[in-house]
Parts: sequence; C-alpha cells; structure tokens
Amino acid sequence: MLGKKLAYLLLCVWYLSINAVTSVSASEITVYTYQHVPFAEQTDAHHQGMIIDIIDELFTRANMEYKVIFNPLKRGLTMTARDQNVCVLPIVRTQQIESEYRWVGPILISRYGLFSAKSKSIPLVTLQDAKHLSIGTYLGSGISEYLDSFRYQVQLTNEDGLNIKKLDRGRIDLWAAELISAKALMTQSKTQLGEPELIFHTSLRAMACNEALDVSKHQALVNALNEMYQDGFMAKINLAYGASL
Repeated sequence: MLGKKLAYLLLCVWYLSINAVTSVSASEITVYTYQHVPFAEQTDAHHQGMIIDIIDELFTRANMEYKVIFNPLKRGLTMTARDQNVCVLPIVRTQQIESEYRWVGPILISRYGLFSAKSKSIPLVTLQDAKHLSIGTYLGSGISEYLDSFRYQVQLTNEDGLNIKKLDRGRIDLWAAELISAKALMTQSKTQLGEPELIFHTSLRAMACNEALDVSKHQALVNALNEMYQDGFMAKINLAYGASL
C-alpha cells in the first residue's frame, strides 16, 4: 500500500514538473533578429549591439522571458507569421504588412543613403537620378520593398555586407544602406566608400509579432517601450551608438 502511495506521489511530482517546464516554454517569446552591425551582431555564442540592448531592457521591463535567435530577415518573418509567441525586428512598418502583425515600436529611426564604389563617383541630386542604375540591398529589408515599389533596379543579397563586395567588383552601381550600419560594415570590411551620393529616405523600424500574440503580452511590451522613451533610456542608447531620435 505504501509502495502504491509513493508511486502515485512520484507520478504527481513528475506531472507537475513537466507542466511547469511546458508553461515556461509556452510563455517564453522567441525574438528573431539578423546580423546587422552595429545594431545586432552574433559572434560565436555572444550577442551584442544596440538592438540586443533594447530587447533586453524591453523584456525586462515587461517582466517577460525571451530568447534571441539570429536568422536571415526573410526567415525571421516566416517564423513570426507561423508561431504565436514569436517576434522579429527591426522591421520597416509598411502598409503592405501592417495588418499581418502586432507591432511594438518604433525601435529604430533610420536614414538611408546611396553609396557608390570608392573608385567611381555617381553624382545624384534626387532619387530619380538613380532610376537607370542597379541598386544593391538585402532580402526582406523595407528599403528594398520601398525602391521596388517605384520600379528601381534592385538587386538583393542575403547579407547587407555583401553589397560592398558587389560594388567593388562592379556588379551593382549603388548600394542602398542605413547610414550607421553602412559605416560599421565599411569598417568591418576595411573598405571606405566615403559619404553617400544621396541621403534619400528616413524610416521607422519596429518589432513585428505574430498577430495571435496574447493581447496582455503585447500591451506590456508597448507600455515598456513607452516608458523607455519617457525616462530617456532610448535617447541615451541612440547617443551611445551614434544615432539620434
């Protein structure tokens, strides 16, 4: 009889422990981002950058468990559309995808320029002047969709840094890039392209979450981000990374 009671007790303990693990796993938010220096960078098992710092502060204030996974942006968007407790950032919030996600933002305010090869100057007065030129950017980026919507000749790569090599080899005429990221990628590749031929666009980038994300979780993240703006955290971190609000 005692043996049966002990067995029953052990079974109950096991069941409760499994439920606890499942509950923690189910409540954890998976956040996808992508290699995007200096905003997000993965070196071995270490994550660093402005986005990583913002994510940590955001989820800490919202009192929510999370994990960060690095993947190409296109895959991050696909995974976010599939699973409930998944988000991806930074994403340009456009009319085409506005209704497909729950949004937390803005996370980044970004300015974009057109860079030419260091051996070749291409004077531009307006964006229209680049209409006949090939422009490199990367898969899933809002700026690629922006340019494509106006029928510019856009060439895509999986990683933005590859466009510096394509410029150097004459495979594209211009590189459309976020200004701070472009400087970091130039330093990383030991190639200096100088100032952009034209600064042509400013965008707000946000965190996109699955549209079925629990309403209370979404609101907690929105409230936390609002606090981060109000108490000066966002201004300080932008200043630290050479950006501005």
